[in-house]
Amino acid sequence: MKMSDIIKQLRLQKGLTQEELGKIIGVQKSAIRKYESGAVENMKRTSIKKLADYFNVSPSYLMGLEDNVNYGINNGIIGNNNQNNNISNGKHLTPIQNAIVTVCSALTEKQQSDVLSYATALLSESKK
Repeated sequence: MKMSDIIKQLRLQKGLTQEELGKIIGVQKSAIRKYESGAVENMKRTSIKKLADYFNVSPSYLMGLEDNVNYGINNGIIGNNNQNNNISNGKHLTPIQNAIVTVCSALTEKQQSDVLSYATALLSESKK
């Protein structure tokens, strides 16, 4: 996955606007827009570090250099490689949740990322 896609996905998971994320890391909304569109090829290391720290991911993951998110994001739903962190928090999954997991496991990583982005956007919309 490209860095631009990863930044956008992580931002949406947090339910942030581009302007809010910009304020958090100390850049303008337009910079975040450029990061997410892929218009910036050589992002400053300080910005990469601030984004990685805020999203609790490694800079390598943020830059798309590794697939493994060892830091854990999204409250343990993704990454952390900890068997105790799962989406069900020890509860049984509902039939629809099981179906979602089954379908997603058959998708490519890119398709899974798209599903996650869509689901995160739905969640953000429901919180408004």
